[in-house]
Amino acid sequence: MTSDPAIRYFARIGEGTREIVIEAARLLLDGEPLEADISTLPGSDRQHLRMDGRALSLFARRVDAGWIIELEGRLFEVAVEDERTRHIRELASHVAPVETRRDLRAPMPGLIVRVEVTEGQEVATGDSLVVMEAMKMENELRADGPGVVLSIEVDPGQTVERDTVLLKLEQR
Repeated sequence: MTSDPAIRYFARIGEGTREIVIEAARLLLDGEPLEADISTLPGSDRQHLRMDGRALSLFARRVDAGWIIELEGRLFEVAVEDERTRHIRELASHVAPVETRRDLRAPMPGLIVRVEVTEGQEVATGDSLVVMEAMKMENELRADGPGVVLSIEVDPGQTVERDTVLLKLEQR
């Protein structure tokens, strides 16, 4: 009798990485069993997530680098790769230079309320960069790592579409 092979993913959220293993009958998060189920609410972009007895509502949108997830009023950029892709990237990183420039993009359409930084300013992980209003909520977009603001691409009062470049950063 053969068992289904486990599928292993790595999800990078900010500076942290979580390991997710999906087996035939269970899900492991960083080696710990997790009860989870997700479904799309009919007629909407909203997802319903049941996880270890908690019920959560979220929006998830695919972008080039992975996913933008809005969960309980907070935005998360999540990059997901499978075990094979991660291994290839790690092998390549020993030879290829590391990309240090990063664009902060609008996670959804909205209105720029405030730009909290200036060009040339150094930022630390978690520093507020831009405040935008979307779906009648103010969303504070924060630095996911230390860096320097190279350029500001938007002004307060400006309406932006999803994936519009808001700031260009150089990570340190």
